[in-house]
This record gives sequence, C-alpha cells and structure tokens, in this order.
Amino acid sequence: MSEVGPAQAQEELRRPAPVGDRLAGAVLLIVAVGAWWHSHSFVTGFMQPVGPGAFPRLVAVPLALLSAYLILRPGFNERWPDRAALGRQLAVIVLLVIYASLLEPLGFVPVTVVGSVLLLRLFGAAWRQGLIYGVALALGLYALFEFGLGMPLPDVPWLTLPWAGE
Repeated sequence: MSEVGPAQAQEELRRPAPVGDRLAGAVLLIVAVGAWWHSHSFVTGFMQPVGPGAFPRLVAVPLALLSAYLILRPGFNERWPDRAALGRQLAVIVLLVIYASLLEPLGFVPVTVVGSVLLLRLFGAAWRQGLIYGVALALGLYALFEFGLGMPLPDVPWLTLPWAGE
C-alpha cells in the first residue's frame, strides 16, 4: 500500500494557473460591463456636474482593463483555492448582491453596517470588532458622500432626518 506524501497531496490540489486566472478575468469583465451599463440608469439632478453614475464608471474601466489582462496574460500562481476559500469567495459575491439589492429599500447606513459586519466576519474578525468597524465604516462613508461630496445616498425610509430637505 502506498502512502500519499505532502508533495503529492499538494499536487492533487493544483490546477493550471491559466484556467483560474482566465475564469476570474472573465467573471470580472462581466461585472465591469454590467457596472458600466447599470451606471447609466442612475438619475442625476439638473445641472449636476458629476452624477451618481460617475463612480461605477470610474471603477468599471480599470476593472475591465485588468480583467482583460488576466484573460490574455494569466499569472504564475499554480495553487487552486481549497473548498473553504472558494466558499468564502462565493459568500462574498452573494453578500454583495444582497447588499446591492437592499440598499434602496432599506437605506445606506443599516445595510452597510450589516454588510460590512458580515464581510468582516467572513475574513475572521470577531463579532465585536466587526460591529465597531462596520458602524464606523457606514457612518464615515455616509458623511463623506452625503456631506463631503454632496452625493445623496438612500436614507432609511421610515426615519426622517433633519438635514434631508424633504
């Protein structure tokens, strides 16, 4: 009976690097094209120099270029992620899709707090750490976009804020 050594076990987990990089590049290219296309559906105010669609477009262009690079010139990493890492990656994608779908109906701050806490938990943070940093991130981003950049974010529908001019 032959035993499998650590080198042989690692070899079984390896997949060709070009396959993984090209798959990732293709998925990211689809995301970039989708973000660019969806950014045109955002409503801008009258005579507003920079509308809400500018940020997704600014992210979509480099993402498309880098994903095309991954497709055309895959890297040298020969290690395929294990099941736990693939599960975390899938969980991040699902979390981001749910985050984007709940942003309008529930408001930016609560959805960002929950989303960032869950994202931090996926990467190993404790609940307390995740909650502290999630609240700080949500409030900081809200203040930056709402007051610093003057870009309105979705408010909590059942909460009337004193600075909201409605």
